[in-house]
Amino acid sequence: MKKLVLASLSVFLLQSCNTSNDVVSLLNEDTQNLTQLSKTSESYHNPNFVRKMKNKKTYVFKGDVSTNSICGKNDLQHVNDYDGTLGQPVSFVKKYKSAVGAMEYSPSDSSSKFCSGTLIDKNLFLTASHCVDNAVGKAVAFNYEKVKGSTSLEKQEHFKILKIVEDGDSKGLDYAILELEGNPGDKYGVTPIKVEMPEDNHLLTIIQHPKGQPKQVESGPKVGVAGVYMQYADLDTEPGSSGSGVLNKDGFLVGVHTNGGCYSSGGANKGVLMTEIAKASDLVKKLAVTSSLRVRK
Repeated sequence: MKKLVLASLSVFLLQSCNTSNDVVSLLNEDTQNLTQLSKTSESYHNPNFVRKMKNKKTYVFKGDVSTNSICGKNDLQHVNDYDGTLGQPVSFVKKYKSAVGAMEYSPSDSSSKFCSGTLIDKNLFLTASHCVDNAVGKAVAFNYEKVKGSTSLEKQEHFKILKIVEDGDSKGLDYAILELEGNPGDKYGVTPIKVEMPEDNHLLTIIQHPKGQPKQVESGPKVGVAGVYMQYADLDTEPGSSGSGVLNKDGFLVGVHTNGGCYSSGGANKGVLMTEIAKASDLVKKLAVTSSLRVRK
């Protein structure tokens, strides 16, 4: 029905606007987005991502829609107080936490944080597409963490977002890659990518900024796949965790967290599979190869 309406609108506009290139471009973009949306049921996507795909030109991120994402008991732990009880050793969290950042509206300690993401190169930051509207002018904070055994915060460092390098919305994939000012990866490290589907019951870990809070960690098993998404149970997230990298047991990025779906006695949260992102992104495929070479060294 949507395609039929768009087709009729095309004829009307082309006749009345003398085949304006701007009109043709707009119609092509809307048709492409609706086609991508039809590839996966809307129910699989974050509601903000559905809204963005339907009309990217007017999309404004307004915060994650409130969705159940705590899987029974809340097991999230602040990264510097992590005690090793979630299945990964303390050394694992210490190694991979630094490359995780919190998106913010301006480059300042007092700015509200709204989504999470991960450095995948010295100046490239991987997050969720639905977190990104006009990202230029916003920023990413690193080292937004509580001091061990304290309510005090570590010293934050802020890097402005220069441009959107890739946005997966036109391909029906809820991921985006942003270019940051400077090279924060030189200081905070880069998380390696692996284009691989984890087996069921594989232990996954998400280092994140739930509700825009200081950095926290949670782990849980992969339990299945739904469309382009990987599902994981007993792995708590919150609004604000969107865009976080999903790490496999060896510390490789294998997905991007996008959706809540847990409740008090079951369900699963989910994120876009790196295997799907790599199909659409030559940059991700290139970085995955580079990551593997770095790890082998």
